Amino acid sequence: MNPRVLADLRKFLKVADHTPGRLRLKVDLAVLRHPAAAQLRALTPETWPGLRGTRFDVFTSTLTLDYDPAVLPGELFEELLATPDDERAVQLAVRLCGTTHS
Repeated sequence: MNPRVLADLRKFLKVADHTPGRLRLKVDLAVLRHPAAAQLRALTPETWPGLRGTRFDVFTSTLTLDYDPAVLPGELFEELLATPDDERAVQLAVRLCGTTHS
């Protein structure tokens, strides 16, 4: 997952429920107009280390991320989705994605 894309897409996501290892996000369907929306659909354990799986419920517009809390600290998800600061969001996304950005 590209950290800048994750930081940008956060504006369309809201925490619906979060327990360690499982994050359920309410998805604003306006995200479908975003050019990088396909990256949300492409999330897999291969594309994001620590991710165990994803499920999207079209009826409730929720995306559930099952993750390894030892690899992906849950509090970073919460902070990423709550911050209004775009640069802070990129910093948090970089930590979650385990990559650097340019």
